[in-house]
Amino acid sequence: MSAVRTAGSRAVVLTCLAVTIIDGIDLLMFGAVLPVLIQNGEWGITAVTAGVVGSLSLFGMMIGATVAGYLTDIVGRRPIVLGCVALFSLFTGVCAIATSLEMFAIFRFLAGLGFGGALPTVIALTMEYVKIERRQFANGLIQTGFPIGGAIISVVAIFVIPALGWHVLFAAAAAIGAVLFFVAYRNLPESMAFLVARGRVDEARALAERYDVGEGAESSLALKQADAGPVEKRSAFRIMFVPGLRVAVVLFPVISFFGLLVSYGMNTWIPQILRSTGYDLGSALSFLLAFNIGSAIGMVVLTGLADRFGSRRVISTGFVLGALAVATLTLGPAQALVFTLVLVIGFCASSQTAVYGFAGVYFPAAARGTVLGLCTGLGRLGGVVGPIMVGLIMSTSVGATGVFWAFCAVGVTAAVLVSLMPRTGLSDKRTVATDPQVATA
Repeated sequence: MSAVRTAGSRAVVLTCLAVTIIDGIDLLMFGAVLPVLIQNGEWGITAVTAGVVGSLSLFGMMIGATVAGYLTDIVGRRPIVLGCVALFSLFTGVCAIATSLEMFAIFRFLAGLGFGGALPTVIALTMEYVKIERRQFANGLIQTGFPIGGAIISVVAIFVIPALGWHVLFAAAAAIGAVLFFVAYRNLPESMAFLVARGRVDEARALAERYDVGEGAESSLALKQADAGPVEKRSAFRIMFVPGLRVAVVLFPVISFFGLLVSYGMNTWIPQILRSTGYDLGSALSFLLAFNIGSAIGMVVLTGLADRFGSRRVISTGFVLGALAVATLTLGPAQALVFTLVLVIGFCASSQTAVYGFAGVYFPAAARGTVLGLCTGLGRLGGVVGPIMVGLIMSTSVGATGVFWAFCAVGVTAAVLVSLMPRTGLSDKRTVATDPQVATA
């Protein structure tokens, strides 16, 4: 029986990882097929209209993350995850049969609602089913699904598009998403804290047994509160704006804005930035690879360190080290050193992954989804601003040097904001088991 329960607990993490992998595949699908669409003149698409389509998907993600994050604290994690998987699978699939650019753009927007809504929900759910001291690491692990998904679609597109056409990629992704829906339906449980808060204690106990939720998991605290007496149900907004937490509600989305500004700005422009400083195109593209390899490694390493040494210390240090690495690029170092520096910058840019985890462990479960929705949704404005900001700076006389110093300023600002986070959240180990807000989760 123990082996079965342990496998069930592991299945939560692995299924959430699978969700982010297919999320990453679907999200980057448009970028993979865009060169072919433009080359073939499909629907008369141009660079400008392609940008509009990409923006619509991003705005769909912003709305999806914010709304889903709020709803998951009201109706539960499980139905929102399943709904998001169904949404992005369905509308990714119908993109394959779109007959106009307008129709394609609408489908991408609707799929974006699912892309955006999935992330805060799977983070919130995963954190409840792992040991308290491993919550950040679990968060980092499931978010590696995005670069994994991006790598998969990048490789598959090279072989599939010339042989079968771009439509097949969208149809295949939809089919994989449909399979994932049934896997998630079977493997993903409801939030135990959600069930306890609504008086469904017997269901929560059954899940604790099935998924091997022991004393070390956060969900066990909800059951302890149920044993101690009736649990008061309080809304996410009431919890978010109690003294000591209300400042964090503002700071976390702002920090996410700066973190995603750097990530999206670097991912979009780093080949051109370094090419403008004298490196050939092949070298510039290898720097992009280095940035993403560093980012994937950092997602796991930094979140693991955050579990051990504390989120504030690790995240702020990561942002500062990233700023120092960017500053070193202004000195025009040799190509081998630049490769290493870009790897370090990508590693440190994944501090943003730990920011999501920090927000998750800072707030009790009853408000976690809403806060994560705000972080991932509003924070994506930084993903919009980053590439635009870099483009504007690159068009001036300061060029690449100006971009590097701008990224330095952004990294230092993010580090300062992290250090200013009030020390009253559930992320402080002394409050994890005793904070009265746990009873509302």
